[in-house]
Amino acid sequence: MRRVGKFILVLAVIGIMAIFTLPLWGMGPAILLDSDRTILSAHASPDGRLIAQIERFTVGGAPDGVPSIVVIVRPWWAPNWYIAGCAAASHYQEASARLVWTGNMKLQLMVQGDPSEWTIGSAPFHNGGCPGLSLALAPAATVKSGRR
Repeated sequence: MRRVGKFILVLAVIGIMAIFTLPLWGMGPAILLDSDRTILSAHASPDGRLIAQIERFTVGGAPDGVPSIVVIVRPWWAPNWYIAGCAAASHYQEASARLVWTGNMKLQLMVQGDPSEWTIGSAPFHNGGCPGLSLALAPAATVKSGRR
């Protein structure tokens, strides 16, 4: 292979890698580095293939440092990184909730207060929801800080 051909091949590989990692660039890695993330609870699906977790996520530039509560679902083997999972639901203020798996791809989120205040299928810095996952919101009389 000629030198020009190798150069074009290297540029093509770099371009393809940049395109496939583009979703990670969404709001810029600096915003994720300037955030505070606390996992409140995590539960495995009945078959053990998925992990659903409730997180308190505060972005450094957020007004008054108000946290968002998010539900992230990831494969059991994926690292415990915020952007490694998909966004099942979010609440753009402090809120109490608890997760209950009702099937391998069915998740119930029991929330304190009005369920309509929750957004399904999105969270800060996530492009979309969880394909194939069925999520139901239900009001709960007493929910303790995201724990089961």
